[in-house]
This record gives sequence, structure tokens and C-alpha cells, in this order.
Amino acid sequence: MKTQSESYLEALGATADLSRDMIDQLETKGYVVIRDVIDPDWLEDMRAAFDGLVKKEGDNLAIEHHQEETATRIANMINKGTVWEKVWAHPVVLSVCRHIFQGPFKVSSLNGREALHHGGHQPLHADWKKTRPDFPKVHLVNAIWAIDDLSAANGAPRIIPGTHHRPELPEDILPDPALPHPDEAIFAAPAGSVMIYNAHAWHGGTTNTVGTRRRVLHGLYCDREDAQQQDQRKWLKPETAARLTPAQKWLLDVL
Repeated sequence: MKTQSESYLEALGATADLSRDMIDQLETKGYVVIRDVIDPDWLEDMRAAFDGLVKKEGDNLAIEHHQEETATRIANMINKGTVWEKVWAHPVVLSVCRHIFQGPFKVSSLNGREALHHGGHQPLHADWKKTRPDFPKVHLVNAIWAIDDLSAANGAPRIIPGTHHRPELPEDILPDPALPHPDEAIFAAPAGSVMIYNAHAWHGGTTNTVGTRRRVLHGLYCDREDAQQQDQRKWLKPETAARLTPAQKWLLDVL
């Protein structure tokens, strides 16, 4: 008999068979890059919605989460337009999450970020900030959606392959997590691509040295038993809840 989680994930279309190559990359590197996830029309809608929110919210941008001096951030995007629903509930992303978690999970948050000219650099970090006595249990998976072309020049994220296999946090191991790492890989990819990764892997944004647009979305998922980065029950608006399916509500943990 199917569990409740399995039934809801199937209703959301999280049934894609991952290729052997994808599985190998997830196991060895800790991440996979999938191109052409966003079609051109959807991409234009996302760009317009992203910029519209920046203009509308002004100084209040990302007050639901946190603001950043050298990057534009948008938070709580689940409640800020139907264009984002295909992001946090995308079947391919959920299928990869299903493989990585190997158990029930839920949406933690959906936020936007754009590194500004000469800004955006982050020290290497893991999204799970605690030591893991339950290592190698996975608590977090992240999906970075490229709304613009990403390159090393405009601040594409970096990730250290294989570090999802390490229980330590980078700040406990590296002399200076802000410095370049000899093993780092850059998420350089065309707009429409998505990088899905075990968020225990060491990663971080890099500096936008050329000033071209560098809009991305961060779709974060967590183990079903863990606290969400943004409490979806607290932030869910009635108009959002009214249009969601039971499976989507389960994914947000707001049923």
C-alpha cells in the first residue's frame, strides 16, 4: 500500500526515472545541472514578475527572510504570484528531491537573489548550519533556477563537488571559506537551467564582476521533520491557499 507521501508525490508528478548519469552525479558530486527546464515564454514571465516585485516592494524586499547589502533578494515568493508555482512544485525537481532524501520532504522556502555589480560574493557554506550526529542523513536540498545566463564573470554560484559526503562545516575546516577553493565548480549555464544539489555540500555565490543581470531563484526543500526556513503556515495567504491542490498543500505542509 502506498504511503500518504508517495500518493501526494505521484499526484505532483514526481515520478520521473532519473538517468544513470544523473544518479551518478548526485551520488559522487552532490549535484546535477539540467538545462532547458524553463521554456522561453515562462522565462519571460518570470523575469517580468521578478522585476515587478523588486519595484513594488522597494526597501521592504526580503523582510520576511533577510536582506543583503550586495545583492537584491526577494523572499516568500510562494505567496507572490502563480508564475512561481511551477517552480516549487516542478515534477523534475521533486523527482530529484525524492531520490536524494529517500524519505518524506517538504518545501522550506522559495526566494530570489541577484548579485549586484561588484557584489554577491559569499563564503563557502552549507545550508544546514548544524553538526550532524545523524550523518549522512539529508536535511536539505536546494534548486537554483537560472533566470539569466550564469557565468563566472557575473557571479554564478560555486560548489565543491563531493563535500556532501563530509559531515564537517566548511568554516570548521577551511582557513578562510571566503577564498577560492581549488576544487570549486561554477554553475555556468544558460538561462532556463536548474542546478539541484544536496545542500550539505559546500557552496556560495561569487562576485558579479561585469554587472550583467544575474537573477536566480532558490527553491529549498527540507526533511519532513525539520523546521522550514520560512514557516509556510505563518505566511500562507488565503488567496494562495484557495488555488492550491491538496498535494501542493501537503508539499508546503499547510494541510
